[in-house]
Amino acid sequence: MIQPIVNLFKLIRIVRERGNRLLFQRSSKQVLDILFCRNDINRKNPVSALFYWFGVLKGLDMLVWRLETFGFLHLPDSTEADRVRLNRYIDS
Repeated sequence: MIQPIVNLFKLIRIVRERGNRLLFQRSSKQVLDILFCRNDINRKNPVSALFYWFGVLKGLDMLVWRLETFGFLHLPDSTEADRVRLNRYIDS
């Protein structure tokens, strides 16, 4: 019961440390749609979305892997040059 809450705080720390701020700013509407489950793939009412995220936060490793895969998180061992290379097409 307490594990998803602990994982939420861990996720917040991870996003602060490794978050791709440029991508978050560029696609903030899409990020909010994902968080509130308003996108076409995963449409839920607010109560169902709360239970959905409670279940997702039980497996923090999978969620972090997904965020790294889609570029919202930088890899832990990435350098500043890697981060610039990853974001070079965002400004275009």
